[in-house]
Amino acid sequence: MGAGASVDDRLKDVDSAERAYLLKVAVFFGPACFAILSMAWYFCLRQDWISRGVFLLLALNVPFTIAGIFAIHRVAGATSTGLVKTIFAAGDIPPPPTYPRQDVLIARGQYAEAADYFRDHIRIAPDDHEARLQLAHLLETRLHGDAEAERLYQEVRRMQPDPRQEVRASNGLIDLYRRLGRSDRLRVELARFADRYRGSAAGDAAARELSDLKTASR
Repeated sequence: MGAGASVDDRLKDVDSAERAYLLKVAVFFGPACFAILSMAWYFCLRQDWISRGVFLLLALNVPFTIAGIFAIHRVAGATSTGLVKTIFAAGDIPPPPTYPRQDVLIARGQYAEAADYFRDHIRIAPDDHEARLQLAHLLETRLHGDAEAERLYQEVRRMQPDPRQEVRASNGLIDLYRRLGRSDRLRVELARFADRYRGSAAGDAAARELSDLKTASR
């Protein structure tokens, strides 16, 4: 009984909120809509576009206004629901994959074994860009596997992943070349990043670093 009553109360709250919102739309939009329609009919009459008999159709403003109120209420409600779903993803964006076996090995300090598991996984699931990114980070930070990490970052970017993974791959290459002192490749990656993300904070930062590199090399 308690659970059923609670559900009923929540439904009543939703209905009350809907009625309150509809009332707001009616108060703010209704009079303005009625006035605009009335002025439109009067303008048409002054221009002799309609006769005085047709002008009596002014009474149709009432159903037109009511229809407009319900249309705005429905469209605004659908738009706000879509916006909320977009902001919070509403379950449409899957969480990133996890790799518990690799995580356990990394926690134990068995980095080479974890890297082997990542390689095996990538052979089975070649479209798993997240695994490539994590393996590249592991190689770069724990196993001195810079050449393989570079190849993995390039593979991810070449395979057109989602935008977040593409940014991570580009940043991985930039950090790798910066750490290794490979200024030639670093300039190429910075130029590419600055052009790709022109107008963003990250793109502007890449452009500034590229400019500093060019100045220092003169």
